[in-house]
Amino acid sequence: MIHFPFIWSGFHQTSIKVFLIIAIVVNTASLAPFIARSGWGYFEEIWLLLLIFSVTNALLEELIWRGTMLSRFSEQLGEKWAVVITSIGFGLQHYSLGIPWAVCIAFSIGGVFYGGITVKSGSMIPAMIWHFVLNILMVSSGFILN
Repeated sequence: MIHFPFIWSGFHQTSIKVFLIIAIVVNTASLAPFIARSGWGYFEEIWLLLLIFSVTNALLEELIWRGTMLSRFSEQLGEKWAVVITSIGFGLQHYSLGIPWAVCIAFSIGGVFYGGITVKSGSMIPAMIWHFVLNILMVSSGFILN
């Protein structure tokens, strides 16, 4: 079980599956207006790139940040500090790619949730699924690759 909304503490307790569904619904609702603005023609042009990018990026970033880095830092510093440090690194990695600071801060906050769901589930799979869906939404909305 995980605690919502702050993973380790909070007023509500929910399962990993329900948390993941809520997260995906919230992300979809947040990006839906931008996806609609991009239009069907945009999606028709980029669908293959969207799938390749989304799978590759989610897989590799989660293997690096939640697989390797989170597990190593957890051994040395404990889970909470490992989540914080890898989340900051996750945001900084995106800054090094030229993404604006405000977005990188949002990515760091997202990294806390990715790390938390990884720690509480004992698996990277929920974070990979969430990351994959979010990549699809961000590419479809034009925020990535546009």
